[in-house]
Amino acid sequence: MWNLIRDEVFRPREGDRPLDLEVIELGEDRITLGVIPKIKAGGPVPDAQLRDEWKRPGIWGLCWKEGYAQLGEILRTNEQQVVREFSPLMGNLKPGDRVRTELWPFSDDPSKSFGLTARKVSFLSPLGEFSASLIDGTSKTWVIFVHGKLPPRKTPIAYPLLPTVAELGLPSLLITYRNDVGELPSPDGFHWYGLTEWEDLEGAVSYAQEQGAESVILVGYSMGGAIVTNFLYRAPLAAKVRGVILDAPMLDLGSAIDHGVRQRGLPVFLSGIGKFLAQVRFDVDWKALNYLSRASELDVPILLFHGDADTVVPVETSDALANARPDLVTYHRVPEATHARSWNIDPEKYEAAVRKFLVELMGE
Repeated sequence: MWNLIRDEVFRPREGDRPLDLEVIELGEDRITLGVIPKIKAGGPVPDAQLRDEWKRPGIWGLCWKEGYAQLGEILRTNEQQVVREFSPLMGNLKPGDRVRTELWPFSDDPSKSFGLTARKVSFLSPLGEFSASLIDGTSKTWVIFVHGKLPPRKTPIAYPLLPTVAELGLPSLLITYRNDVGELPSPDGFHWYGLTEWEDLEGAVSYAQEQGAESVILVGYSMGGAIVTNFLYRAPLAAKVRGVILDAPMLDLGSAIDHGVRQRGLPVFLSGIGKFLAQVRFDVDWKALNYLSRASELDVPILLFHGDADTVVPVETSDALANARPDLVTYHRVPEATHARSWNIDPEKYEAAVRKFLVELMGE
């Protein structure tokens, strides 16, 4: 169990997920996809949530070696195939090609996806120099996006919220942090879910301040939510934060590991054994990784999204945050949304909530 925790939780993911779907038929505005029963060995195998995304309701990305598209409404489905609405974005696709679903239904480049120009910049943290992408705006309040553990990629990322942020005149800074692809590794080569990565975020906030930002709004997805939350507790520059948006934040890593063990159908006591061994062999401080225990220290407005079908981070941790700080937290518990997929289920409702939150913040 210790090896499983080490490899699946703390070790950075390497390589792309396999192309595990096949294009059966392709029309002008619809696509038929079929599952490939066996994946070649040698690449990471997607978890259950990723494996069944191709037949879940919502809007998803569809990726192949030289292209990207959007999957929309499900038209027909059975155990082996699904017919969905299809919108190509870049590249050519034909029957027989292998593809995979992606969280974001846009290609990585914001200029191609939204017509927003992102320029490369860099910032410093105690570990060294990190890259970021900056979309300029007119406001003195910047929005800083902190991604989660998956997928391994380089910035820029075409976050679906970028057009909303840009329309409000807010600059967007899309950052990297230690152990990202092409960036500096941590000394031990492991993710620490905010215990160390908050220093990289502080470097990004410092950069924004140097460029004229008077305040920042932080957006954190999954492990990025853990980084943002510990930044609020630890960073001297936390006073510059005007508000926070969290999507499926990893607020208690120990609870998430228990949740993962239950998802596998294993007895929960195995999780306790694995965590004990991690504490002994790897000096993991599980109490420090429970950011809910310090919720009383939070002092900025938080917009919180979490899907009730999340198989990675238990929705109960966000329930607990919302219950602990109803004075600060505006909570959207999204039915049927899996991990960090709340936007995909109802983009219009999600974006409306974000716009309202940002407008109210800026009106303060």
